[in-house]
Amino acid sequence: MQWAEWKAKLLKRMSGLIQNGSKLAKSAATRTNAYLRTHKKQTLSIAAGLLLTTTIGLSAYGYYTSNVITLYHVSVDGQEIGVVNSPDVVNNWLKAKLAEEEDKHGLNLKLSNYITFTEEKVFKGTYDNAAAIEKLADVAGVQVEAVKLVVDGKVVGYAADRESAEEALAKVKEKFSGIPALRGKQAMVAAASMPLAAPEKVKEVTFKEDVKLESDSVAAAQVLPVDELEVLLSKGTLKTVTHTVVPGDCIGCIAQKYGITSKDIYANNPGITEDTVLQLGQKINVTALRPLVTVQVKEEVSQKEAIPFTTQIKNNDKLPKGETRVVQAGRDGSKLVSYEVIKENGQVVNRRVLNQQVLVQPVAKIVERGTKVIPSRGTGRFTWPARGRISSGFGMRWGKLHKGIDIAGSGTIRAADNGRVVFAGWDGDYGKCILIDHGNGMKTRYGHLSSISVKVGQVVEQGKAIGVMGSTGDSTGVHLHFEVIKGGQVQNPLRFLN
Repeated sequence: MQWAEWKAKLLKRMSGLIQNGSKLAKSAATRTNAYLRTHKKQTLSIAAGLLLTTTIGLSAYGYYTSNVITLYHVSVDGQEIGVVNSPDVVNNWLKAKLAEEEDKHGLNLKLSNYITFTEEKVFKGTYDNAAAIEKLADVAGVQVEAVKLVVDGKVVGYAADRESAEEALAKVKEKFSGIPALRGKQAMVAAASMPLAAPEKVKEVTFKEDVKLESDSVAAAQVLPVDELEVLLSKGTLKTVTHTVVPGDCIGCIAQKYGITSKDIYANNPGITEDTVLQLGQKINVTALRPLVTVQVKEEVSQKEAIPFTTQIKNNDKLPKGETRVVQAGRDGSKLVSYEVIKENGQVVNRRVLNQQVLVQPVAKIVERGTKVIPSRGTGRFTWPARGRISSGFGMRWGKLHKGIDIAGSGTIRAADNGRVVFAGWDGDYGKCILIDHGNGMKTRYGHLSSISVKVGQVVEQGKAIGVMGSTGDSTGVHLHFEVIKGGQVQNPLRFLN
């Protein structure tokens, strides 16, 4: 039989006994009066019987009431966990437990469960305070009143209070924007969606994501200090993962193993670059940094920039085709440009021109391009290739043929007639040398030059500057060795010079 059933039957039986005893006493009194009137002799006997009956009823009632006690059934979230003789047993334990946890964590705590008491008067009831408290300690959860950070609808962490949460957010903004964050009471103003105070060029510092702060109750262990919360938000993790280099490792291999990129490794390990040779046993930070929030900075930047000059080409029919001449040098201008720059976690993601002001106008470069067609066939009559005196003529010299004439002097060497350059470079004893084919069976050679200003394949006009007189090759002084070749045979140049 269940305790509740037994208790109910007992109460009914005792109540009936008391009621019967009362009725019996009244009936006895009535009968006694009748007997006294009609049977006086039996008065003593009836009185004794009445007294006995009344005593029995009153004794039963007193026994019941003296053994009825008040008990309290304790329930946690609707489930009974035990019976105590007073709610103070549970309340005093809760008070001591919360005080202990608050001393340990320094936070405002509360019980996460809902505790109720059901009062009941029970005849000879039993209770076990110790068992109830032991069971309560197993099921009751102590939680802290905290503030949760919600990023785009997802809970990412807990702070002790709103001020601590906002300080952590301010530190993240400071880390990625480089702008000093507000502290103390000022930090309360720097809410998750509000810009921080910053230099004039910074227009706004916000989180790209939807960041909310909401009150909640959680286990004390889930609440993070400000610094740890800032690390979690800016790195995406509180745990640092380290890899020890083994034979066969490479940056790419290690990155692939941990599901990160080589750039992550370079960012985590400032001393490691693409050219770094890994050493056995070397420790490498392979933590995959994935910030939980994106700090978006909008700033206005003004900078001076160059305006590149343009080049204008003009035709010159007096200038040989293929030649150019600069008649006006170009010069860059300058301008002051204002940009709206958007950065996300320190990286520029967008740049928009707000306005620009020209400071100095650029000067165009003007180039004349020759259009005059120069025939590659010579006239057959040569002009002097250089100014100076003839220091050595054509003919036998020192036991061998001197194939041309030497013109001593200095300055520019010019083409003796129209023609095409067929050689331009170093030619043994001639030193720096040019050979021009005039297209009419005639060729001219220019030797011992100090510099050459034409190239093979170029068509030159009579009188065109082709180099500078020098003393390269087998030469005893600055001069031009000039040859005339006709039909493959050297000729005396003086026969052809005007």
